Amino acid sequence: MSLVGFDNVVKAYAGVTILDGVSFEIAPACKVGLVGENGSGKSTILRLMTRAVEPDAGRVAVSRSARIAYVPQEVGLRSDRTAYEEALAARPALWEKRAQLLRLERGLPEAPSPNEAVAAAYADAVADYSAAGGYRFEREAEDVLRGVGFADRQMALPLESLSGGEAARVALARAILAEPTLLLLDEPDNHLDIEGIEWLEQWLKRYRGALILVTHDRRLLEEVVDSVMEVQDGKVTFEKGGLAEFMKRKQERIGRQMSDYLEQQRRVRKLRAAINRAAGKARGIERRTIHFHYRKQASKIARRAVTLRRRLERELDDGSRTGKPRAQRDRIRLDVAPRRWHARTVLRIEGAAKAFGGTPLFDGVDLELSRGERLALVGPNGSGKTTLMEIGIGLQAADAGDVWLSGAATVFYCDQHLAGLEPELSVYDTVARESDLGHGEVHYLLAKLLFRGNAVHKRVRDLSGGERTRLLLALLMNTGADLLMLDEPTNHLDLPSIGILQEGLSGFPGAVLFISHDRAFIDAVATDVYELRGGELSKRR
Repeated sequence: MSLVGFDNVVKAYAGVTILDGVSFEIAPACKVGLVGENGSGKSTILRLMTRAVEPDAGRVAVSRSARIAYVPQEVGLRSDRTAYEEALAARPALWEKRAQLLRLERGLPEAPSPNEAVAAAYADAVADYSAAGGYRFEREAEDVLRGVGFADRQMALPLESLSGGEAARVALARAILAEPTLLLLDEPDNHLDIEGIEWLEQWLKRYRGALILVTHDRRLLEEVVDSVMEVQDGKVTFEKGGLAEFMKRKQERIGRQMSDYLEQQRRVRKLRAAINRAAGKARGIERRTIHFHYRKQASKIARRAVTLRRRLERELDDGSRTGKPRAQRDRIRLDVAPRRWHARTVLRIEGAAKAFGGTPLFDGVDLELSRGERLALVGPNGSGKTTLMEIGIGLQAADAGDVWLSGAATVFYCDQHLAGLEPELSVYDTVARESDLGHGEVHYLLAKLLFRGNAVHKRVRDLSGGERTRLLLALLMNTGADLLMLDEPTNHLDLPSIGILQEGLSGFPGAVLFISHDRAFIDAVATDVYELRGGELSKRR
């Protein structure tokens, strides 16, 4: 028995088919990694499961026993509760018992003359709440909130005062606490630091229900999922096993398909040549003579050409044709190279300190960055990583300490919100303005990064998070900078794009300082890792 089943599901938006005849089943306790390029339909599949959208054709069947908890990319929590109260509301029955307990507590008269009836009702409510596991659940809620990165003082903050990232972490905590039989997580790691991701990884390993996880964190997928479902060109491939296994089998399938495609193309070329020879020979005979015997021979040759043509039609029939494997974006090379070299030391920070509103963020921080180094800056959310990076390139001033940036260095900086992009410019104009490429070269570059047709004319303000990050890749290819400062560059990138960025940065001969929570990306790119924690910067490796 399955929790969710898709039967020949079709879904389109604005005339563009996203899912085309998709069928699969999710079994209880199955942990699925849902992968695919941005815009391929991953979030649509999750929304179909929750009935947020309905299929245009086909059927989505959800078991009556399924208790679904869904955390989308954009949460949008609206409540007058605190973060802690929102987490407790994950279990409505306990939430109501707690509310009744608090109402009775407020109604208790002060000693020394308590109302015996109210006191008795309160005592019964306490016993009932305790027997139902209420106090145990309160401790569990605190542990989960701490796990996703909330300090104890933050738990009492009202939701309306939280940032979008903090609200997303509350939504994740609430989903975890809801005891679902099917947990749907759409990029839950986007707002978690490394500790939070590691905590989530361990929790998901212990979780006994079914899971569908959309994430670009390859290590999280490898550690948690037992199946992989890929959405590509409107179709779904569903296989048991981990991500590395799946990708290996996929490359083997692509290799076999390419081999079959090339063999069929060879047969097609051979048939077409034979048809042309036979048809040409028959026409030549007919033109040269009216002799019955030779014209009869020409007719036989023409019939052979017709037979060969039918064989060709069968080869090219939709049921027999072998399609050419779709070009894989992870084969694109991201060529990032400085236009000129700078002195070996590019950036030096000595004794830097910064405080906000009288609260120290960090103090006495030293950091040096040289050509050929790619330094990863990690640490808990709010520890000051972005602030330190911006101090390094002069976007913020340090309260104390010295900052030296090589005057010969050309800096490319991109924050995690890609705020440096001009919102009113088109994709094409953004790249054209920042590079010395010709018209055709800009189009070729953008086509490699899936900006084709009218997509090159979209304004930056209308781009999705994934499209904006692909635009970042285009700019990186042509920046010519020798110092790259990148704040969460893998946010919103799909797995192939992360591979492109990883390969490009690993071969970059200049200097790189980047902030990331993607552990596999850090391991592949960073020459050294520095952690900012508790106001101090220390080298991890």
